[in-house]
Amino acid sequence: MNKNTRIAVCCYQGDQHYVIKALGNYLQHECPVVVLSPEDSKAEIRYPGIENRYGGKRAYIGQDSLDRQRRHLEILLEFPENHFLIHDSDSICLTPELPAYLYAEPDLVWSNLVNDDIPEHLPEFEARGERWPHVAFQPPYFLSRRTIQRMLKVADHPGVKASLIMPFIDFYMVQLTMYAGLPYRRFPACVSCSDHPSLLGTEIMSKQVREDGAIFIHSVKRPEVYQRLLQDRQEFLRTHQG
Repeated sequence: MNKNTRIAVCCYQGDQHYVIKALGNYLQHECPVVVLSPEDSKAEIRYPGIENRYGGKRAYIGQDSLDRQRRHLEILLEFPENHFLIHDSDSICLTPELPAYLYAEPDLVWSNLVNDDIPEHLPEFEARGERWPHVAFQPPYFLSRRTIQRMLKVADHPGVKASLIMPFIDFYMVQLTMYAGLPYRRFPACVSCSDHPSLLGTEIMSKQVREDGAIFIHSVKRPEVYQRLLQDRQEFLRTHQG
């Protein structure tokens, strides 16, 4: 199951508690797991099967955050596996066995892709030309070794840097993909929205897991939401068996 695959979880000291509470989700794949965090905000998760590695600076947005993402991709290439499921601390996968389609085309960039129709972002997209997609690549990501290598080859391209309008990692991953000339695809069964109690994101995630079989989920920050989605997954399996 999930041969030649490593699970990576990106976090920092301040949100490592999310990772600890969801350790079973990352260990269920029966793959080696590495926790990646900044040099100046190290996550220290001591548990069998977990390795901690450090690189880059703590930053939520901006060039430091992109440089850290680059360093974390470089660190992944130091491991022997050919495939990497890359989480943030608030993303999960609800199935132990990863879908076979992820392994079928090794040069694809898989992500929890969302359309970006925010009006303030439109100038950034327009400046990059008609062929530039109006999307953001949110976690988790599934990348092959070869895909990461191609991304890193263009990491110094002048178009791959923090945008004044969109200085986000989920846009940086688009930049790397586009300048590397890589094909990309959205996970067929994914959902990305906030689980903040003041919003409807939890209900949306729950419905898509329970009724549509979504398995790649972002963003889950509350333990009660994580437990609810696990129950939703079991309900989906119960009603869709056979």
